Amino acid sequence: MSESLYEIPINCDFSTITNANNSENDCSPKLTDSFFSTYSGILINAPKEVLWPKGVSFADNPVGPWGETEGPLRLMVAGLIRLPYKSMGLKGNFSDTILVIAVNQATGESYSGRMPQPDLLPEPDFINNLSERPRSEKDGDVLISDNFNFDLVHDLGIPIMDASYHVYATLGEYKSNTVTIKTSMEK
Repeated sequence: MSESLYEIPINCDFSTITNANNSENDCSPKLTDSFFSTYSGILINAPKEVLWPKGVSFADNPVGPWGETEGPLRLMVAGLIRLPYKSMGLKGNFSDTILVIAVNQATGESYSGRMPQPDLLPEPDFINNLSERPRSEKDGDVLISDNFNFDLVHDLGIPIMDASYHVYATLGEYKSNTVTIKTSMEK
């Protein structure tokens, strides 16, 4: 009997997700065994349908200083990435470099982007040097997990209109599962 290495929650509330962060939430894909899982790759979760409300504008909910978004004009995707520490020379900092792609199924137009990063002052040298400690070859095989949350409207620029999108995430040779999201305007 084979067991799944992960689960992707259904019927969760995507409106509670905060954009531009690495926090796990109720919609985040989850490993069935977070410590000893052998899963390696990218997983995403998104709502199957989004209803855009009438009479709402972006001015009603401006984007915050760290790229965070609020309000009804959002389309959130929650993700999990788990790769070996040494992958692509990124030292386990994967969520900042994941590329999310949404393809409009009617027009073929694609939208892509990365999770926005806040404009912060550089870390002091002593903190940077801590991450540069010598690592053994064995350290490079350790699987590192991280969550990521994207707003397809803000981060990718998808328009507020009736559409159907195939959405997936990539990093190097890794590609996530594909989710389909239908968006429609309130009548």
